[in-house]
Amino acid sequence: MAESVLGSVGDTKTSRETEAEKELEKRAIERAKKISEAGQTFDYIFNAWQRRHHGDAPLGKALLFSLGCQSVSNAMGIHVAATGEGGYGKSDGIKKMGKLIYPVFWKNGGFTPQTLYYSGPDMPDGVVVGLEDVVWNSELGATIKRITTDFQEGALRVTTVEMKGMEVRTAKRIAFWASCVDSQADEQLRDRLIMYSVKSDSERRKEIIRHMQALDEGDQLPENDTFETKVCQILTCNLKQRLFHVNIPFAKRIKFEGDPRAYGMFSDMIRSSAVFNYQIREEDKAGRLIATMEDFENAKSLYIEIGGHDRDKYGDAELKLLNAIVANGGVATQAEMQEKAELSSGRVSDILNGRGKQGHGLLYKCKDIIVEDKTRPIRYRLRSGFNPVYGVSIELEEPT
Repeated sequence: MAESVLGSVGDTKTSRETEAEKELEKRAIERAKKISEAGQTFDYIFNAWQRRHHGDAPLGKALLFSLGCQSVSNAMGIHVAATGEGGYGKSDGIKKMGKLIYPVFWKNGGFTPQTLYYSGPDMPDGVVVGLEDVVWNSELGATIKRITTDFQEGALRVTTVEMKGMEVRTAKRIAFWASCVDSQADEQLRDRLIMYSVKSDSERRKEIIRHMQALDEGDQLPENDTFETKVCQILTCNLKQRLFHVNIPFAKRIKFEGDPRAYGMFSDMIRSSAVFNYQIREEDKAGRLIATMEDFENAKSLYIEIGGHDRDKYGDAELKLLNAIVANGGVATQAEMQEKAELSSGRVSDILNGRGKQGHGLLYKCKDIIVEDKTRPIRYRLRSGFNPVYGVSIELEEPT
């Protein structure tokens, strides 16, 4: 008799949970519809992310621009790498945004080059791949370069299975979100990634702890958090069902300083902004979504916030070392860099030489460092006039 009652109670509870989930889904779908129709998708997801991950606003915006770009048929693709010391939020920022994506389109874990090709139905078109604490090596780097180059079509690989030739292809429009200590990929790979360095100063440390304490005190109710997450997942799922060709009618008026890849990154940001606002954007006679000046301003704001895009752009740790050399009169030993930058000997060595067997450190990246290895200890000299800060300038010329 007791077993019968317990079984009945268990069944009733399961039924109630199912009804509650259905009601939550219904409310979330209705809320997502209103948000999308108002052109507020980007802001809603970004604000939800900020409640879960405090600070690093440029990182959150970059991740969303990357996500929106996956719904653009004429984009080269945007990928993101968050760099910096452990414990200051680079991995957390990516993971928290990943949880707001519809689960089918978020894959986070220890991927190998082979996994990206052989994952089959587990990797749908438009999937976001999270790569945590990456130490770039030649095989992984080469695979990611190939996939990002073939962003729209997916990368093709010819292999042998049971003595027979076989073609395998990755999903289309894969976006990579990577966390790593330093930006030590080779220049071709750096060329494909928006680099963002998380702050690790004392003030940032205090901000993170205050945010953690607020979460511990339960500032946001669990049911509100669950509902908000569900709405974000529905919004991202809706975006994944669409593919737009985005036209930028004012493109010839953009006065841009930088190389072609940097401009391609910037124009993809404009397209991504238009996609997030597709419900309130017009289409031309060819069915192309038309980007507006608001999309230009959204892209410009983030581009300036992240300090522009350049394959030789330096992360915070690299800037510390370069500025240490400058402060030492333009030439310094590792010991002198260590003292002025207030970094450990091992950290200085990692930044200069790179981590791992295939490391691409600052000596590989910065062409303006001259190694004077005829003397001991080795001295590192910067060419005269070297400026480690990358300038950013974007303007829109008046129509003629």
